[in-house]
Amino acid sequence: MGRSYVAIGDSLTVGVGARLFGGGFAERYAVMLEKCLHIPVELSVFAKSGLTTEQILKLFKRPHVRCAIAKADIITITGCGNDLVQAIQEYEEGVDEKKLMQASKHCQENFNNMIHEITQIKKGRHPSYSIYLMNLYNPFPHIPIAERWLQQYNEHLRLLAAKPHVDVVDVHQAFEGHETKYLSIDQFHPNHKGYQAMADVLFQQSSKQL
Repeated sequence: MGRSYVAIGDSLTVGVGARLFGGGFAERYAVMLEKCLHIPVELSVFAKSGLTTEQILKLFKRPHVRCAIAKADIITITGCGNDLVQAIQEYEEGVDEKKLMQASKHCQENFNNMIHEITQIKKGRHPSYSIYLMNLYNPFPHIPIAERWLQQYNEHLRLLAAKPHVDVVDVHQAFEGHETKYLSIDQFHPNHKGYQAMADVLFQQSSKQL
């Protein structure tokens, strides 16, 4: 009997920036699971580059996504990177810093709603499953407020780990100080090394539950 893994999110789940045949973190993590458990892992990816957390939340209303979630043993979610870019751009154009705080709060609420959707889908049908929220690394280490914003955002995201079945994976710490090595040519998305680092930290975190 195998495992079912559902990866939901934005360009990080798509694997933008990775080598053509290398895959993003989700594909790499699925392979690592198969090697560790010696059983097949069925991966379903529901993601699109450029999605905000509000748009990712809308994916949870689609019947085929709900069906996959209902059967999933493991679920990963990426998001808020695009919300961050929009907020940073507005801030650099001279808009109030409150925009950053509003974006952070908005992301938290959407992640909270995603967890609620999964809980409702799973109710009475699958008692054992794990949700892994991937926190954000800093693609803007040269912008001081970006790091401050990210630390606050990631701290708030960590609070969601108090919910049943939920864990937060610390991608930020894995990338800190390694941005030049882990970011692709666009200096925003991870390269193959970055996605491997994401898969590694996710595997370390999830291996406690395997």
